[in-house]
Amino acid sequence: MEHTDKIFYKYLTEPINDLFNKIGNISILNKNSNSIPNAELKPVIEEINLGFKKLDKLIELIENMNKDVSFEGILNYIYSTFSEFIPYSHIGIALLKDNGKILEGSYGISAPSLNDLPKKLVGLRAEISRTSLENIINNGTVRVINNLENYTKNKDSDYNMLLLEAGIKSSITLPLKVNEKPIGIIFFSNIIENIYKDEHIEFLKTLSNSIAISLNKNIFIDEMLYSTLLALTKMAEARDEDTAEHLDRMTAYAVKITEFLRHDKLYCDQITVPFIKGIERFSPMHDIGKVGIKDGVLLKPGRLTADEYEEMKKHVTYGADVLRTAENNIAKQKYSMFKMGIEIVEGHHEKWDGSGYPYKKKGTEIPLSARIVAVADVFDALTSKRPYKSAFGFEESINYIIEGSGRHFDPKIIDSLSRHRDELQELYISFQKKPAE
Repeated sequence: MEHTDKIFYKYLTEPINDLFNKIGNISILNKNSNSIPNAELKPVIEEINLGFKKLDKLIELIENMNKDVSFEGILNYIYSTFSEFIPYSHIGIALLKDNGKILEGSYGISAPSLNDLPKKLVGLRAEISRTSLENIINNGTVRVINNLENYTKNKDSDYNMLLLEAGIKSSITLPLKVNEKPIGIIFFSNIIENIYKDEHIEFLKTLSNSIAISLNKNIFIDEMLYSTLLALTKMAEARDEDTAEHLDRMTAYAVKITEFLRHDKLYCDQITVPFIKGIERFSPMHDIGKVGIKDGVLLKPGRLTADEYEEMKKHVTYGADVLRTAENNIAKQKYSMFKMGIEIVEGHHEKWDGSGYPYKKKGTEIPLSARIVAVADVFDALTSKRPYKSAFGFEESINYIIEGSGRHFDPKIIDSLSRHRDELQELYISFQKKPAE
């Protein structure tokens, strides 16, 4: 109630009191006049109307915060609507990890001129005990920095350095708590110095709990659903000892390929921070449909017959059905989570020239996520031992992938992969060094 009282005082009671005072002053100045001059009253009326509009908008903000159940949607809503109350060029959220010891950049949204900033910040990790953010989290205090350059002198922080490079000059940082338990922090930053005032702090204090609750709810739902389906995926992979580590490797390759594309500024309109997180989350589910394939086919040590191959191909539709069932059920709650997962499962065996399966899609008819995973999946299959073949070396495998450009694979993806083959080889070598479990 305390925060609600502040809202009504600031945006309703205070303007009304101010209105009466101003009308009184006008009346005194014009006590010999029979009417109040319209020219003097008009700005007062406009001011009180603005106060009511702000109150309506704030109530609308609070009501709408929990209507979009994806947190990216909530963050987009905050970014597009809060500007009437507080100035910002960037909003960032960092969540507590590893039992509260680590703070990790998790979400971000910026003005177009700072478009790459969220991509650079998401994934950055720091030990809380080594940062100035520990006091904010432990004590629930608000930090205001109105000159970031001066503040960061003699403080070597990757996060702050990236903000400075982007042109950020001021910020407000607040803790995010649910039931008094800290879950992370939220930053509102601006490219203008000395822009943040007490009124901005009060506004954010009012809404920080709602932001935290929305975020925590969505993290819980996401993790519960994701963990359940990932367990099903791992159960399918575990049936084949030779491919048990396939999930980790091909996911790492898929993420790395996506980063190559972002670095080369390819598919910029699609490769956003949520897209990269989606690749990491849903790449492991590409073969979830193998749970429906008979052991005699899945575990056959030799090559499959034509009929067996047709049976194996069904894992794509089986997997899509599993995820689509999950998606349809949560859609009843106006929630969406598995769109990219379905795209990957259905599309990772399609080919650029239309000769793949199950629907013989070609070119950009195949979702980008599936085109990326197709490359990662084949590369890991080539470099891994299978019951029917030995593992190929890096050079032989990468050359095979490159030869498939324009036929099996998206040419842009292969061109980017070719430019970054040394980095891909480093990742490949790191997996070769891992001891067998």
